[in-house]
Amino acid sequence: MSAPSIHHLVGFEIPDQYQDYDERDSILYALGLGMGQLVGDSSELRYVYEKNLTAIPTQLAVLAGSSDWMRDTRTGICWEQLVALSHDLRLSRPLSASGKVYSKTVVENVYDRGIGRGAIIKWKRVVYDATNGEEIGTIDGQALARGDGGFGGEPPIRREFPGIPQRQPDYISEHRTLPGQALIYRLSGDWNPLHADPEVAREAGLEAPILHGLCNLGIAAVAIGRTLVGGVGSLMAIGGRYSSIFFPGDSLRTEIWHEDSAVLFRCISCRTKHVVIEDGLASIANVHGS
Repeated sequence: MSAPSIHHLVGFEIPDQYQDYDERDSILYALGLGMGQLVGDSSELRYVYEKNLTAIPTQLAVLAGSSDWMRDTRTGICWEQLVALSHDLRLSRPLSASGKVYSKTVVENVYDRGIGRGAIIKWKRVVYDATNGEEIGTIDGQALARGDGGFGGEPPIRREFPGIPQRQPDYISEHRTLPGQALIYRLSGDWNPLHADPEVAREAGLEAPILHGLCNLGIAAVAIGRTLVGGVGSLMAIGGRYSSIFFPGDSLRTEIWHEDSAVLFRCISCRTKHVVIEDGLASIANVHGS
């Protein structure tokens, strides 16, 4: 029997996921982003203290989420060579700090970058309120399967992005991550050993475990939230492309531009100077620009 081909991943049956989450989960998620580090500064207390707790919008990405289907041998994915390429999140309503949810995930396409360059898996997950069936939000993701290219599929299409403005950023935020931050963040649901096990990281050609792309995106969301009248809770959409790896313990610089109802941003490692997130686009209220 021939080995399964990633080319046939579209239509692969992915089980629905269910989750009850509470204030403890929302606080753990915020701690995984490194919130609450500033002693004597109460500005981040709203994310890590149950009194008037505010859920960070990017927590949507970890609710009722599971990547177990990517490890299913029937998919043909070489999951050890799998890395996140981009995420785009849209909220249909503000995210609650607790609730009962379920999600449905579908693979929309698989693009071929060629032999030795990998394949891109494009998927969508919709998260619903389990109490009334209402949609809470969607996550569009792309993953790079580095070991699975060359099957003769169509080439990838780049995400739409208007481009960074030709002026200095309107706001700049620098956030120093914790050396063990990936170990905290993974407790919210992403158990990929690439973010925890040095041996797995070395086998993937990395010098050490890296921080999750979604963790970096969450840090950017909080940075953007500081520039909004309604805070991070008013952020209704955010997305970006992961263009470089980022190591726990380094500082992440988020450069932010406000353009009408949209927010453009990019994230840079202060140590390596590499752009970690590019094509960053966010929106507030009910305007979904990402």
